[in-house]
Amino acid sequence: MKEKDIIKKWLDHKQLTTDELEAFKNLDAYNSYIKISEAARKFESPEYNIQEELEDIQRLLSKHKKRSFLSSQINIFIRIAAVFVLGIGTYFTFFNENTITENTLVSEKISIELPDQTIVTLNSLSSINYKNKDWDNNRKLELDGEAYFKVAKGKKFDVFTSSGVVSVLGTQFNVKQRGDYFEVVCYEGLVSVTHNNKTIKLPAGKFFRVIDDEVLNSNTSLIKPLWIENRSAFSSTPYKYILREFERQYNVTIIAKNIDQDKLFTGNFVHSDIQTALQSITIPMRLKYEMNGNNVTLNKQ
Repeated sequence: MKEKDIIKKWLDHKQLTTDELEAFKNLDAYNSYIKISEAARKFESPEYNIQEELEDIQRLLSKHKKRSFLSSQINIFIRIAAVFVLGIGTYFTFFNENTITENTLVSEKISIELPDQTIVTLNSLSSINYKNKDWDNNRKLELDGEAYFKVAKGKKFDVFTSSGVVSVLGTQFNVKQRGDYFEVVCYEGLVSVTHNNKTIKLPAGKFFRVIDDEVLNSNTSLIKPLWIENRSAFSSTPYKYILREFERQYNVTIIAKNIDQDKLFTGNFVHSDIQTALQSITIPMRLKYEMNGNNVTLNKQ
């Protein structure tokens, strides 16, 4: 068998005969072929640099270019190796790019079904990231914003936020993380919340909230968050958080002049009628408003 046929057979991982194996070992470039094979087996995505590996191949084989016949053979091998290495790179890139991102725009809400049939409903300007591979054994995701979870029963389910981690086995709960505002409400089952290295258990009907490092544990009579029905509700919440939520739901900019935005607000506003919504958040606070395009200016009455 010709040398190039032996090389091709070896690259295809086909069994060489005793004579072929001996002929292969006697090739001048045998050690180079083995080094390339070992480098491919040690390949780990994404650190693998295809360009650097090809340069290494050329350096390893450059010493053989004195002989014209072998030089021609080497050039052929380099092209084969390039295809081989690029193929491996494509394989690892394809199978490791398994992170899925779901997000919402201003005034948008969407529901996502995860691989275990868990349902996640995202509020406006929110996002989740999770890995689809081996989901049943590794149920965890990252949340930025607000989401309502109806978790299918199974292994532990973790929600990671910049303010803390929420863990459950199967339940219904809401997580909101907006800047220095962090809130978890349990509607069914039992929720574990870890914040600042402290863990608490929330049964159904309880909520945990942190605003500016001030912790509040209290009750709720709701069976699900009102925002999934297009209404935002608040209980003893600083007014500035109501205004930010209003901006997310209506895609407007609120200009608050000479208003105490730390004053607590209890109430709600709808997401379907901006005039009604503005009245809901201004009348209780004894404020008036003016609209100019996408700008809303609030003033004292």
